[in-house]
Amino acid sequence: GWIQNAEFSGPGDFRRVARGEEVPLGSTRIGNKQTLSINEFDQDIDFTQADLEDSAQYNIKVDAVSELGVAAQTSRDKFTFEETFGNPFDATNNPTPDGAAWGSNSHTSLSGETIDNLDTGVFNADNLKTTVRQLRLQKRQGGGLGSYHFDGILGALNLLETMKEVMDSELVTNSAENQINCVSNLYPGVRTGTSEYLHSDYNSLNTNVNTTYALVSRRHKATHCVRVGMSTEWVGPEISRTRTAYYRARFRERAFPGTWSGVVFSNGTV
Repeated sequence: GWIQNAEFSGPGDFRRVARGEEVPLGSTRIGNKQTLSINEFDQDIDFTQADLEDSAQYNIKVDAVSELGVAAQTSRDKFTFEETFGNPFDATNNPTPDGAAWGSNSHTSLSGETIDNLDTGVFNADNLKTTVRQLRLQKRQGGGLGSYHFDGILGALNLLETMKEVMDSELVTNSAENQINCVSNLYPGVRTGTSEYLHSDYNSLNTNVNTTYALVSRRHKATHCVRVGMSTEWVGPEISRTRTAYYRARFRERAFPGTWSGVVFSNGTV
């Protein structure tokens, strides 16, 4: 199966009109169409007749099905991050519809402007202010202010404690002068998040994964399309010539960056 993704430009800003003047007609535009494949995930576990007969005593079936459930959840997380925030600087495997990496200083909007949503500063209070400003000033596809507010920060597992300190402390962290932390005061409701798949132990795609972070607006375009949710099926041993039963699980989905708007990345290297 396939998904058709594209970038969308809205009607643009309102303008003043005089009394009795004909109402202006806004125009919308769709461009940079992109076709993405749906990922298919399937896995079976088998049980012999003897396994099932012994299961009541040794929990063979219960333990196996429980582990399959854990593997299903971690697999979904793994591939979702690989296709989005875990690999945002890859223009080959995870490009936005304009052909650039999700985090890039050379996006092209549908109005023809160059958009930069890539920073390089290490995570600290001063660099965060710069990146927040970059998000707030980001333009929309058709030009004009995008109105992308700073609603969340998603960063490397190694940065979690530092992110929480900067976002929640009343005073500037590592400051001897007890300076007021304007970030936590200006943006008190910002959510902070991370994942084990934003660490080099489980992510080899992004060479800077341990220092990367992203500032996101609620209007970001990271998309998780579920074509078929997690489904399971039990096939009993009575229909098998070898008296083997199967517990089957499958799902079909795809995660992708719909476009560059509403997010600013930093690889945290400078």
